[in-house]
Amino acid sequence: MKDQLIILMEALRLSRREIDKLRSRRQGVETTVAAIERILHEPDVMAAIDNLEPFVPSPSIAPDVEERVREYGHA
Repeated sequence: MKDQLIILMEALRLSRREIDKLRSRRQGVETTVAAIERILHEPDVMAAIDNLEPFVPSPSIAPDVEERVREYGHA
């Protein structure tokens, strides 16, 4: 699991580097998205995501709805 976390951290670092290039106007949006897609579709990164995903609960898309349900019994 440690190796998979290291792989994901490296993918995040590389993705941030691509975003920094976009922010500094050294590359466009399409180039940035393509670069990040390449990073995320690397076989090691995909395997790490697939292996770790079951351990991470998905965040609610609408967290305020959950709160209203708890508070009022309905959304």
